[in-house]
Amino acid sequence: MLLTLGAATGCTTMGDGQPSAGERNPLAAPPPVASSLSVPPTFDGKRGWRNDETNRAYALAPRAGFLLDVYAGSDEFGAKPESPASGAPTPGGAEDAHVPLSTAGPTDAKQKANGTVLIARGADKGTVVWSSIPLRKLSIERAPRLRVINTDQGEFAVLVRFGVVPGSGLVRSRRLTVVDTFPVTSSGNTVAPTQHLERETPGEFGGAGISIGDGGVLFLGNRVENPGEGAIEVEPATLWNPTTGASSTVPAGERRLSQVCEEDAADGCTVRDVPVSIIAAGVLTAETPARPWGRFALVGGWNSSRIGPDGRTRGTLLGTLPGAMLVAWAGANGKPTLYAVHDPASGAVLFSERCSAPGGGDFDPQGLRSLFAASPGGRYVVAGSLALDLSARTLACLAGDHDHRGVELGAVGDDGVAFGSLLADGRVPREGEEATVTKEPALVRVAARRIEPLPAGTAIPDRLTASGAGLFTLSVQREEDPTSSAAIAMYPAAPGSTASAAPSR
Repeated sequence: MLLTLGAATGCTTMGDGQPSAGERNPLAAPPPVASSLSVPPTFDGKRGWRNDETNRAYALAPRAGFLLDVYAGSDEFGAKPESPASGAPTPGGAEDAHVPLSTAGPTDAKQKANGTVLIARGADKGTVVWSSIPLRKLSIERAPRLRVINTDQGEFAVLVRFGVVPGSGLVRSRRLTVVDTFPVTSSGNTVAPTQHLERETPGEFGGAGISIGDGGVLFLGNRVENPGEGAIEVEPATLWNPTTGASSTVPAGERRLSQVCEEDAADGCTVRDVPVSIIAAGVLTAETPARPWGRFALVGGWNSSRIGPDGRTRGTLLGTLPGAMLVAWAGANGKPTLYAVHDPASGAVLFSERCSAPGGGDFDPQGLRSLFAASPGGRYVVAGSLALDLSARTLACLAGDHDHRGVELGAVGDDGVAFGSLLADGRVPREGEEATVTKEPALVRVAARRIEPLPAGTAIPDRLTASGAGLFTLSVQREEDPTSSAAIAMYPAAPGSTASAAPSR
């Protein structure tokens, strides 16, 4: 079996065929990770573990230090319903004595059929901390979405599934979007969702727009755009609270003229502010029809045409977290882009800094947006060659210069240690250029702004937990099977490292 690093393209991995009951609910202890994987010195390379995530959706709870996953169906959506499963493996024997699972309760896995179950493992050791009761059976037609969000009650897991409840006799089948929520710090093996929602979903599931964020779950309204005739019809969005179950509607704004529009535009510059996403501060809207530098806003609060530093109005939102949002503000008349951190509730600028790409010019803001990541506690933020300390209100530009190569970052811990790859030839690859075949890994100490190259072949984590454990995405190639499946590997922090003080699970 060959283990190789795979690109982190999302948190759902799909494969062919239907799994057995045991594969659907893998409660057994995970196998140790292959020793051939080389990890940075901040991780304990002897204590890693691996979990096969083929046909499963997974999410990391960075503050609690849990890895959650759930059955995700197969590529043949709708072809086979979730069949009743026999009892899932339960801890037994000396080898499983360390798994902290309760065996009491009316829905104990030994007593009843076990359907799709959400499982939470400790990131440091891989032991099962809790698992849910069997969830609503669906004939799955779209990969589920599993996210961990921050609420005033702590981290919550939000699981959204899309499927059909088959009809029987006179009873028609139902197309449903089903949402279940769980406190991440649950315990036991019969954890019921604290909130459950079922929404009728007419039409194709692929058209069901949903945003999951720290402010809840936002079901986007259907829209019909014909701006040439002045018609932009948008149904209200629905905001659902994952801790209380309360719902509210969020209508689109009235028609208006865009401030970033050519006079001869075919749509006559008519736009509406449409709800598109949810953050801790509330619902965000975007100008529709979309156009470069279109306005974005917080419902009932600020809009991007009024909060930019130095009077700038052309902004791109790179990312948000509960106490801050990072925006790239384009400059007029050749002025460089300004990166500003704002209070997401008021829109006020907290601090700002410039950062030019090697050789001059600006970074592609959409590229930076795709690389936005925050430390588990929210103090540090990275986005490409930008490294921010929100507590110290500093932004380090690590793009390199004439004499030194820059770095592109992808993950950062609460200790301010970040990981990424050196930029090729001291410059950022331009759009359309081929990516570097072999990435050169690097470690960055944000406070000191020091880049430390790592040995060739060192794996770089995609995410980090508060205890310093790292999540690595792998591609598993088996000799007897020409296809590859997906897996993740978790390594705890190395003894004595700055992030290893938290208790491990």
